[in-house]
Amino acid sequence: MKARHCISVMCYCDSEKNPDRFLRLKESISSMKSLKNDNNYIFLWDNGSSSDVKEFIKTCDFFDDIFFSKKNLMNNAPLTLLSMKAKEMEAEFVTCLCDDSLVYDAEAIPHCFEFLRSNPDVGYVRVLKYEFDRRHVYDKILKHPKMDVPNAVRHFDYIGDQPLTWELGGFSNKYRFLKNNWHWTEFPNVCRADVFDKIVPKTDCGIMMNFESLMMKNYHNLGVKTGVLDGGAITHNQRDYHQGGSVRASAYKSNDLHTTILKYDELMKGIEEACCEN
Repeated sequence: MKARHCISVMCYCDSEKNPDRFLRLKESISSMKSLKNDNNYIFLWDNGSSSDVKEFIKTCDFFDDIFFSKKNLMNNAPLTLLSMKAKEMEAEFVTCLCDDSLVYDAEAIPHCFEFLRSNPDVGYVRVLKYEFDRRHVYDKILKHPKMDVPNAVRHFDYIGDQPLTWELGGFSNKYRFLKNNWHWTEFPNVCRADVFDKIVPKTDCGIMMNFESLMMKNYHNLGVKTGVLDGGAITHNQRDYHQGGSVRASAYKSNDLHTTILKYDELMKGIEEACCEN
């Protein structure tokens, strides 16, 4: 099988402990059906959800594959597997999603392909909801009274330690694209598959934000720019960022987020086991 675009979806939910998360998960994952077409491959990786969540997942027939992991291999597993699948299918682009990614404009995604083909200096395009002309409401530090909290971000290059520098990237149909020096993020994006393979860690490393932080550094070292889809295509379907309000972070213990090191051999073994049982 070959696919132009490979998409991974990371899933984890204990419905009894977090019923709100399950409601948002069902809404978000159902919206991903709009992404499916003949030119892409979509898989879901579940990190050990409760049985009712798994049963719901099994009803989502638009996934090409669903992998149920016996261990919670965090974001390390679906992102590593995404890189592997992209290579296997000779994909040109990849996208990583989570069970709180709600799609509202699937038609925008192919235009991200065109933008990347026309802008070789850009490594990936952010498709998280963002409006350039209203960027003040997405500034996580400014904290505007009408801030879009779930989609708020730092207007800063975290790795380069620089403020953002914007430039117009061009248009594709009705969609406007911009370029800047934003760091890598796991929030919804469309990335060149070859770039993604270069930034995915292939060694023992931390989980969650520590895994993402290493990808940020690897992306920064490539010296490429970041694209931004004006208006976005996917929204972050949650209440807030903090431990008590985030439907993603609240599933994990705070200490585990910062101290856990996942061995690469253990990661690959877990991926192999889940794929074999699929």
